[in-house]
Amino acid sequence: MKKFLSMVMAAAMVVSLVPATAFAASDVKATAKVVDAENYTEREISASKKVGGDAELQLTFTTDSKMLSTETIDFDLELSNAFFNEDSLGGVNQVYIKAEGENWVWDGSTFHSAKTNQDLKDANGTPVTFQAADWPFAVANETDETTVSVRGNFERGWVLCFGLDSTMDKVSKGKTATVTVDSDDITITNGDDLTYAAIEAEGIKASVKDTVDVAAEEVATLKDIKIESTVGDFDDFLVTPAKDELKLKLNSGFEFVTYDTATKQTKINSQQIKDGLSGVTVDEDEIIISGAALRAIKSTDTWTIENLGVEAVSGKAGSTATMRVYLTGCDTVSVEVAKVIDYTVNMTVDEDEDVPVIYSGVDVDNTGIVDDSNHEALEVTIKESFAGAWNNSKDFTLSLPEGVYVVDTANADAIKTSTDGDFALKGGSTASADVDNWFRDAYKEGDYVDLTFERRTWEETNPDDSTKDDPAEVSFTLTLVADPNFEGDVVLKLTGDAVEEQEVTIAKFVKPYTVEAQQNDMQIDYRNTEIPTSVVIKEAEAGLWDKDTTFTLALDKISFDDEGKIAVDDKSGLEIKDNELKHVAGRGGANDTLTFTVDSRSDDEPATVTISGMQLYMDRSLPAGAYDLDVTADVMLNGNSRGVGYLDEVVLNGTRDQVKGTPDRNREISDINDDFYSETAKAGFVNIVTAGREDTDSFTTKVVVPVGESYLISGETKQEIPVPAYINADGYTMLPLRAVAKALGINENNVLWDQASRTATVMYGSKIISMTYGQKVVYVNAAPIPASTSVEIKENRMFLGLRDLGNALGVTDITWDGATKTATLNGSK
Repeated sequence: MKKFLSMVMAAAMVVSLVPATAFAASDVKATAKVVDAENYTEREISASKKVGGDAELQLTFTTDSKMLSTETIDFDLELSNAFFNEDSLGGVNQVYIKAEGENWVWDGSTFHSAKTNQDLKDANGTPVTFQAADWPFAVANETDETTVSVRGNFERGWVLCFGLDSTMDKVSKGKTATVTVDSDDITITNGDDLTYAAIEAEGIKASVKDTVDVAAEEVATLKDIKIESTVGDFDDFLVTPAKDELKLKLNSGFEFVTYDTATKQTKINSQQIKDGLSGVTVDEDEIIISGAALRAIKSTDTWTIENLGVEAVSGKAGSTATMRVYLTGCDTVSVEVAKVIDYTVNMTVDEDEDVPVIYSGVDVDNTGIVDDSNHEALEVTIKESFAGAWNNSKDFTLSLPEGVYVVDTANADAIKTSTDGDFALKGGSTASADVDNWFRDAYKEGDYVDLTFERRTWEETNPDDSTKDDPAEVSFTLTLVADPNFEGDVVLKLTGDAVEEQEVTIAKFVKPYTVEAQQNDMQIDYRNTEIPTSVVIKEAEAGLWDKDTTFTLALDKISFDDEGKIAVDDKSGLEIKDNELKHVAGRGGANDTLTFTVDSRSDDEPATVTISGMQLYMDRSLPAGAYDLDVTADVMLNGNSRGVGYLDEVVLNGTRDQVKGTPDRNREISDINDDFYSETAKAGFVNIVTAGREDTDSFTTKVVVPVGESYLISGETKQEIPVPAYINADGYTMLPLRAVAKALGINENNVLWDQASRTATVMYGSKIISMTYGQKVVYVNAAPIPASTSVEIKENRMFLGLRDLGNALGVTDITWDGATKTATLNGSK
């Protein structure tokens, strides 16, 4: 142990005898770079060959040099293809140090600050000094290397700067002047062959701010064309005014257009370009500028051409206009300036924006759920491709999916609008409020389902007006609500005779809750008929259902006898008020419902609520057929004072029964769309398989259906229908299934629709009739019956051929009046 300690002490003594300067090369570091390197032309410096007047070598210390506080740091500088000028090192302002937030300039004896009138000193108070070997230099000596020395503590972040004023040996194109810095005292990074001067060829480059779109046989204004000298000013090489010229030339199919109006002139660096001006010639696809016109603009390094037009005289859609630029003594360059496009109107959204997710079945305040979304969809922009493309002599329509609605259109915040270019409404208005009214009127014209913009309600842009040549554009944001059963993407569709059909996705709706239920085939009984299956209601996300939100279960025309049982999963933390279902009498004492109320929100996981043991009051007069289950959270739908769970109008503005607006817009929602706010959670939840009274398979009602009319006549009653009968491509008269079945007296609940298979089923009496979209067959009690034409769907309604529908329903007395295009289904007398 003693021997080991002796060796350690001996080693320590040896180390203590090593001088501090022995660690300098490995401990002190600096990084080299050249700033303000310069490019020259051969002609520019051929006489003097002097370069580097603004360039400098900078050495940035990346560590402190305290170990060299009493030593000198030597730097070896070497130039390649150049030699130092007389005052390039050691002269005033040629050497300085960036330190302590200012520049300390060498004045011949010290580094001095004009700002503080003090000399630069290191951390030990020692003045920092500088010396260059063999200074001052004599130009005749053509010195290309030297050693410079500095003394003092250089601290981390200090920058030692050397001017590089020098003379090049050779100045032909492609030659460069470089500097290399090295030191035996410190480590220098990036110190080899740093270029500070280069000789470039005289030349030009051309660019355009943006290519423009131009329609065939139309004119578009180019976007600020720039012609730049690759080095120096144009004065440096345009020296023979009689011969120098600038020429612009377009490729075949395009011609130049120059403007000369009070508000719009074609210019190059503020000098007008116009055929006939001195030194200017404009000849279809070619412009030449020379003589006095060229001399007026040449003393700069950039020429900017503004308000220069291009006409696609024979260019086809997809072709590109290319402008070639010729300048005396320079290589020819070219730039694409325009592209020929079709006349189109395009609808877009910002693809970088996330599609907003909105909960369906709730109002814009998200009443009943805890969510901060504002129900605003993505901003949509409709823009014409070229001025005049948006034809205002044709209507156009914006369509939303069935079950999605624009809300509060009278509120300026509901539809946000902005205008660019020449877009204006009839009368020239571009005010936001007027555009908002334009949208509200369009929604009314679309019966509050689509937005139908009538022709000539906006002004076309005029491509021939030089002061108005920007394409028309309108941007807007729709605030939306959706039917409780709507789920999925909201695809906005643009259609019309003057536009191509196109779609964009603007939002996505998800349900705040989902319902899982099965069909229950049940026989007529009287009291306490128990439903054999359970109903499961699932929360979309944890904590979504707000406290005091009430859910309601209801069956069409069937009342509940007993409330059954309710259970909540044991993981979500959600609690039900009084931990029970409540049995509530419906409106008029009929259609009793079951309700439960959220007492505390879920926290850890989405809640699952299971309802079982429900019992029904099965009146023996109930007809056989399917009865739907409705599950609603009435507060989410903004409530109704006429009974829990009853909602047959839509809330567009916070008030019920009518749409907000001027008197001609005060229409009941039931008149607008019978399907608004469907609350069906399970179609055919209860299927009564035995009728309470005997049904017959014959009809006594006469039904008259005129083709193309939005009504039919059932007996003596005129009945409005959403989609009229029509004659299909094969010449068959097509009748709307649900409307005709209702007119004949079939209970609407006995006409079922399966979206997944696109199959309709009609149940009445002893018959079960089914038909599937696209098929040329109808099934009656599972037996196939060939049809004369395929089953079709039009505007979300199923249509069946006249004879096929009659055969399926058992109506044998059918007449067709070709003159009036009227079908008549005569019931039995």
